[in-house]
Amino acid sequence: MHHNKTKCILKYDIIIVGAGPSGCTCAFELRKENKKILLIDKHSFPRHKACAGGITIKALQQLPIDISHLIQHCSRKMIFRFDDKRKIELFNNSGSCVMVVREEFDNYYFQETLKQDIEFKKIKKIKNIVSDTNKVILDIDDTRYECSYLIGADGANSSVRKLTSTLKFKNPVYAYEGLVKKNGVDEMSTEFIFNKYGYAWIFPKKDHYNVGIGNLINKVNTPKLKKKDLYDFVNKRFKTDKIDKITGFPIGTEGENYKTINDKIFLVGDAAGLAESLLGEGIYNAIISGKYAAKSIINDYKNGTFQAKDNYNFFLKHLTDELKLYKKGAKILYGFPKISYFMMRLGLGKKFMDGYSNGKTLSQIMGKSKILPNY
Repeated sequence: MHHNKTKCILKYDIIIVGAGPSGCTCAFELRKENKKILLIDKHSFPRHKACAGGITIKALQQLPIDISHLIQHCSRKMIFRFDDKRKIELFNNSGSCVMVVREEFDNYYFQETLKQDIEFKKIKKIKNIVSDTNKVILDIDDTRYECSYLIGADGANSSVRKLTSTLKFKNPVYAYEGLVKKNGVDEMSTEFIFNKYGYAWIFPKKDHYNVGIGNLINKVNTPKLKKKDLYDFVNKRFKTDKIDKITGFPIGTEGENYKTINDKIFLVGDAAGLAESLLGEGIYNAIISGKYAAKSIINDYKNGTFQAKDNYNFFLKHLTDELKLYKKGAKILYGFPKISYFMMRLGLGKKFMDGYSNGKTLSQIMGKSKILPNY
């Protein structure tokens, strides 16, 4: 007689897939309620992450940890170049954002998260995910897991998204970035340079510049980015062909209509496409979506109301309205650069710089209400 071998099932309250900023923020928030959490990732830390490493003041204010020792530069001066003749220089003594090395930031946040008594497991592959009204079952490598809630915090190429939703991201928004060593010449400021592809950036760090080139608006006639375009940009600005750690990556900006349809599975950060399309910032929305997914789940545990999905979607409505505002701004900035240049010269630039330096969202800068609901 043949007997099927019964798989041992490992049970948790919440499983979080992805140990970047959105996953770690979610774990931090959930541990306040003493839940049994499993954090999983395909990588060990520290690991290389394609990211310019700029963290806005509003993002700093939402972090549950102090990262002041990781800061390598404060952007008190920002330059926006529209062509060889037209540029806008903006100043604010507080600084509009801070610069970190992303590997260092992610690793420190990850280690601090593990100190909250959160279990971590490095995995190879999620093979299958099924859910019903009570639980989620995951087959990962050779083990089966069960949880009450699943958080997909696994980035722009999210496995959780692909296995559990009909949300299809085409990844038309793409970037190349790398590192250029400082050579002792004058210190460059934080810069955004607008071009036929979209934009390029220069982010100063202690001993190098993070440089990149990307497109944030997908237009039919926009040429497809190549690695050579990054080399051409660096050659023109830095007079060198030496670029370290070049990485190509999609920017997850396609989530302006995202809402969860599953009571038990929530996507956060880039997995939900929550990066903004004006300057490509993703960390702030990763942090707050991780936090509010956790708050929505905690409310369910406390009140037994089974409204986690509704609560998270209420938050997402606020956040996706903000993403749509960014997209409108991006269409003007990249579609009509001359108009954008004059608008920034006539006060919009200063308003933007001062707002960012005070930790405001774009909605608040434009005189609208805050985007974070109180719950």
